Amino acid sequence: MSMYKRYLENARTSIISVTGFSVGGRVVDESGVGVEGVKILVDGHERFITDKQGYYKLDQVTSKRYTIVAEKDHYKFSILANLLVLPNMASIPDIKAIYYDICGVVRMISGGYKAKVMLTHGPESVRPKVKLTDESGIFCFEVPPGEYRVSAYSAKPESAPGLLFMPPHIDLKVNSPLLNVEFSQAQVNIFGSVLCKDKCGPSISVSLVIPSSKNKAERKTVSLTEESSDFMFPKVFPGKYGLEVKYKSSSAMSNEDNWCWERNTIDVDVGTEDIKGIVFVQKGYWVDIVSTHDTDAYIDQPDASVMNLRIKKGPQRICLGSPGEHELHFINSCIFFGSSVIKFDTTNNMPLYLKGEKYLLEGKVTVDATLNVDELPENIIVDTFSPDGSFISANPARLISTGSDITSSPVYEYSIWANLGDKLTFVPRDSRNGEVKKILFYPRQRHVSVTTDGCQAKILPFSGRPGLYIKGSVSPPISGVDIRVVAADNSGNAPLQKGELVLETTTGPDGFFIGGPLYDDADYDIEALKLGYHLKRIGSNSFSCQKLSQIAIRIYPGEESSELFPSVLLSLSGEDGYRNNSVSGVGGFFLFDSLFPGSFYLRPLLKEYSFSPSAQAIELGSGESKEVVFQATRVAYSAMGTISLLSGQPKEGVFVEARSESKGYYEETRTDSSGSYRLRGLIPDTTYLVKVVAKEEWGSTEVERASPEFVTVRVGAEDIAGLDFVVFELPEMTILSGHVEGKGIKELQSHLFIEVKSASDPFKVESVLPLPLSHFFQIRDLPKGKHLVQLRYNLPSSTHKFHSEIIEVDLEKNSQVHVGPLSFKLEENPHKQDLTPAPVFPLFVGVSVIALFISMPRLKDLYQSTVASSGSTSTLKKEMRRPIMRKKTY
Repeated sequence: MSMYKRYLENARTSIISVTGFSVGGRVVDESGVGVEGVKILVDGHERFITDKQGYYKLDQVTSKRYTIVAEKDHYKFSILANLLVLPNMASIPDIKAIYYDICGVVRMISGGYKAKVMLTHGPESVRPKVKLTDESGIFCFEVPPGEYRVSAYSAKPESAPGLLFMPPHIDLKVNSPLLNVEFSQAQVNIFGSVLCKDKCGPSISVSLVIPSSKNKAERKTVSLTEESSDFMFPKVFPGKYGLEVKYKSSSAMSNEDNWCWERNTIDVDVGTEDIKGIVFVQKGYWVDIVSTHDTDAYIDQPDASVMNLRIKKGPQRICLGSPGEHELHFINSCIFFGSSVIKFDTTNNMPLYLKGEKYLLEGKVTVDATLNVDELPENIIVDTFSPDGSFISANPARLISTGSDITSSPVYEYSIWANLGDKLTFVPRDSRNGEVKKILFYPRQRHVSVTTDGCQAKILPFSGRPGLYIKGSVSPPISGVDIRVVAADNSGNAPLQKGELVLETTTGPDGFFIGGPLYDDADYDIEALKLGYHLKRIGSNSFSCQKLSQIAIRIYPGEESSELFPSVLLSLSGEDGYRNNSVSGVGGFFLFDSLFPGSFYLRPLLKEYSFSPSAQAIELGSGESKEVVFQATRVAYSAMGTISLLSGQPKEGVFVEARSESKGYYEETRTDSSGSYRLRGLIPDTTYLVKVVAKEEWGSTEVERASPEFVTVRVGAEDIAGLDFVVFELPEMTILSGHVEGKGIKELQSHLFIEVKSASDPFKVESVLPLPLSHFFQIRDLPKGKHLVQLRYNLPSSTHKFHSEIIEVDLEKNSQVHVGPLSFKLEENPHKQDLTPAPVFPLFVGVSVIALFISMPRLKDLYQSTVASSGSTSTLKKEMRRPIMRKKTY
């Protein structure tokens, strides 16, 4: 609206209103420049809007006090409060702008976040201010004129630590509203490169790890190219990131990196400027080793360098600086991993598996320090044996120290690989041959068990000392004398027992002998033997020798015979009570040897034969051999046959006799295991009655009768054969006896019974017998086989618990068996109920009558069993009770 129109309106108003006056004023900024478009409110009513120079005019005002307020967006003006307006006033005092708005926007690429804007560096009277942007990122500050700095940052730094803005801040000079302040979220580039030992290529990838609020990192990955080893990540928001480098082989089975790096991860803090100069350097190549045990080793690399290594139990990774084939060597390992050298290549991504297969057993042998170096063996053999005595291996023990002086002993060392669980016996020996004096070892052997899955303890050492040698002689000198060295007592180290044969040797042509080596912790006895000679000790290790005599006997039958002459008993007696009864072999030849010189008397004996001469006196000189001949003449004959059972089974131990009633001759014999018998010494031209007889002797068979009852034979000039008998045995009676023991047996005797059941059918009762007053029982004629014997108690079980042991007997193996003691135990029932007293006599009489009626047949059996001391058979089935014990008696 123009000033002119306003003037006309005021003029029209003035015609009808009380006439007032007009007065003008101006609205200016900090610099005194007029502010256009400011609303002028007088006492709350809008009256005017300033022009381009900031002027305004108030018409029709009267002399009074007014409150004049100026309003415009983004401005705040001073207020003319209670201003007295007079007609003579040239103008109203200027209204000055005292505050201005600073407004702008914060632009973000990533959604879901808000920013705060801080106003700082203002006049001293203005405190720093912080404003949170709205959903659109807009913010505003109302400030007095002056110089300020505005900066933007994340509203929640803990959730978005990398949220930064560009520019970092804006410096402002405020003398009017500023509405175009703008911040934007920062984005920068990350540049880097990878240095490889060989060509890098697309197998190398670099990842930018982006933190996430969901505890799951996001990543961006780029791969190198054949042409370049550089990488770049563009437009990265400020924040904390991780860079990772990785080599992925096309042949690898997993995603693990097969290369090792100086650093495979680098942390970067991205600000508002590009990141440059990041470099990843390859250190080498990973090799995975999985071992069952700790061990020391070293690796020979292709570049001739050596890498020492301490391998730990379990998986581990080592970085090798050179590609290609390597060799893994074990250093003094106590574990054997299948090979002493393992070859591998870095191009092969498979892990090295080291499995301990054997364990090192080491031991030492110390030798007597008095031995000279030239007396020491080059090696000592340590034999290894299994628990059953089987030989396993011979292990050489190497000389590792000869001993510097007489006080230090030479030392040998040996070792062997063993499996877990092995039980081994080590026995050292001096393997030298020839006439050298050998070394013996103390103890003779050591037992070792491999029980630890790891390095084994050292085997306890052996001590070696020169063996003991025994020298002696036989006079007069004679070769081939057997010399036996026997332990006189037990050895403390060697497994020698008193009387044990230690070694054997023989004398030479000069009569001398030497025996050894022997252990020096025992005493020894020396024995000298030679067939046909008598050797007598005349010194500790010397013997005298005397050649013995012999007598050869030949017996010839008086008549030609197609059969060999039977064995003959030869009785030789001599001086000083010497007597020797021997049986010649079939054919009539025998040799008495090792006889001392002297007078002898020889007599041959054989039933049915007479000898010529009947005896022979013999004089023997030292070392003399004589032959004696006897002529045998048959004077009696034999009757032969067999005895068997009706089934044809041969019967052993049956007596057979031949009796001549007319001449009073009598001969007797017994059958052998084949049932055969031979009656010798039957006189010719004599009649004999041959029959089976029963005799009560140990080992004889009880015979009831024989068929035929007897056989009559007349003896001529030859043996009689075919006298066979069939015998019938007496039935064998079984007897089971025993005795009973137990607490209170005298009071309980009338209530106890011995019960016998079949072991194969426990419900089958073979016999029931009341316990006699003597507590000893005997049952006859039980069936052969296995039976169960136990006690029974006939009182009610409601008041007492009765327990009896069960004994199993086998009458098949032994027809007569004694068992005992057969024990029992009676316990009062703790759960018994107290019965209410009542008349019991009628009840007792009734129950007794019923029981008597039911048990009449059984009482008869019991009576017969008591009188005849034999059991009766019953098939009553009884309730089986659990025994407290079961024994077997066979």
